[in-house]
Amino acid sequence: MRVRRTNCKSVTSMAILLLSLAVPAWSLAGGPGDGTAQHPDQSVQSTASAQLSEEILKKSTAFFAAPPFMTAENVYDDVVKGGEAGYFIVSLQSRADFAKGHVPGAVNIPFDQITEPKSLGLLPRDKKIVLTCDDGHRSMVASLYFNQLGYSATAMPLGLSHWNRDSSAAPYTASPKYPVTTENKETVAGQGIAKVTAKAAQGDDLITERTRAVLTSGRNLFMDRSELYREVGKDGGKGVLVVSIQRPEDYAAGHVPGAINIPFKQIASKESLARLPKDRKIVVVCYIGHIGAAATLMLNQLGYEAYDLRFGTLGWNDETEGMGKMKAFMQSMTENRNYPVESIKEK
Repeated sequence: MRVRRTNCKSVTSMAILLLSLAVPAWSLAGGPGDGTAQHPDQSVQSTASAQLSEEILKKSTAFFAAPPFMTAENVYDDVVKGGEAGYFIVSLQSRADFAKGHVPGAVNIPFDQITEPKSLGLLPRDKKIVLTCDDGHRSMVASLYFNQLGYSATAMPLGLSHWNRDSSAAPYTASPKYPVTTENKETVAGQGIAKVTAKAAQGDDLITERTRAVLTSGRNLFMDRSELYREVGKDGGKGVLVVSIQRPEDYAAGHVPGAINIPFKQIASKESLARLPKDRKIVVVCYIGHIGAAATLMLNQLGYEAYDLRFGTLGWNDETEGMGKMKAFMQSMTENRNYPVESIKEK
């Protein structure tokens, strides 16, 4: 099943078809409430933490209300073949992988360089930026960050794995069909919200500083399903908190064992964030791993230790009804379209 083609002024939004989401905006008040005196440095840090949280949530609200996607079919038909000028394709592959094969017409900005001024200088403000990578996950991380900065950026689901699997360094592999459960798991609220500080004064500089800190931490933002399977089965899963951001009805139909449910439209609320631990790994599970990737960046920007489950529920068990009404469409994303790629010949 294919999504209907878009024109140059609109982009296919798979997320709207999947979830019809809306994320509320909220802000955090800084400073302790016990009336005790603060050291000057502590006061500055508290203010920075509150301001940073406000900036991140304020600039993420529109993105999470309708996460932007443009399918490989649309990119091929409208941009590569159709030549529509309103788009600007960016590949987040490494330099070496980009040289081997990439979506035709793409400009290369390696994922680990997206916060660099030189990289941001390549991005147009008057075009829709289409992000591609090996599996779509990094594209969604970059999409959130670029949209937080005011660009219009969309991600190509499943990336090169769906476009042309031979060119993907991290292609989708068949689901192992791990067990799912319909058991509802609750968490204890009131753990408080993580706090982080930043040196930047305001706005985009704050967002970029926190994003750069996340990307240069040396920690992989993505967790493979086999690793999560081991974590869930070890010591009763005490080492991780699995957070499913499925819709409630899909969560009830089947989810990763031990996962709590915070529907995606609620993940950015103060009440939801207060349910998340500050001293445990958080693994975010969505439908195909993409919206979860964006949520993972946001949580790490806010100071949590969060990971995205690669390929989400689809990769965990592609037969569960927990994939919802778009199950067949999401399954079709695992197919290899064998679209053409460009390569760079060595001189």
